[in-house]
Amino acid sequence: MSEPKGVNGYLITQRADGWHLINFHGDSVAGSFATEREAIAVAEVFVDEAGHASSKRPKGK
Repeated sequence: MSEPKGVNGYLITQRADGWHLINFHGDSVAGSFATEREAIAVAEVFVDEAGHASSKRPKGK
């Protein structure tokens, strides 16, 4: 298994069922993906409105 990679505030981690985007709480927020490359491509543009740090900023700023 490879080391998790950080992309856009998410960890890209391989689990038993494939590759996942993991938030700062340790929860899988997207996945499973067949390849690490697919997971990275999604993480580069992914915004988790419920848990991503960028969603904590006040609207309109």
